[in-house]
Amino acid sequence: MSTDIFPSSPRRDLQGGVAWTMFGCIIAVLSWQMDRMVQQGATLHTAPGLWPGIVGTLLAVLGGVLMLRSWRRAQRIGWDAAEADDTDYAPVSSFALAAAMFFVYALLLVGRGLPFWLGTALFVAAFVFVFQYTGRKATGTVLRGFLVALACGVITAILVTLVFEQLFYVRLP
Repeated sequence: MSTDIFPSSPRRDLQGGVAWTMFGCIIAVLSWQMDRMVQQGATLHTAPGLWPGIVGTLLAVLGGVLMLRSWRRAQRIGWDAAEADDTDYAPVSSFALAAAMFFVYALLLVGRGLPFWLGTALFVAAFVFVFQYTGRKATGTVLRGFLVALACGVITAILVTLVFEQLFYVRLP
């Protein structure tokens, strides 16, 4: 039996998919309408609306995927049925922990004395380690998990810093 407070039904997923698709499309359209700063010598990859446009497009695509999945589930179980253990939502406690970690990252680590790359490396490493800890402990691979988390943090920090500073010309804190 599902422990979710609100089990998902295909109808609800379809409604969510429509909402995310519309929201993503609105973002993409508004991003396309933004000034491209051509008069100041900006190129396509430095236009202010590029990144929001990419994110909006991805939201619309993922909303479409959710709609397609809901349609397929509805064919199997009906529009209003919710299958037990069919949802893969995170438990509320995991969501709260993730949200707290994001707030610590955004409010305390970045822009408060730590360089962006270091704060990002610490955040990603801690996030990966914390959310893999239970599984790693059960298999006796905690040290390996720590090393994997550290590698994820360092690689993410390097890639994000390079992409934003070298490709998008955004100075990071």
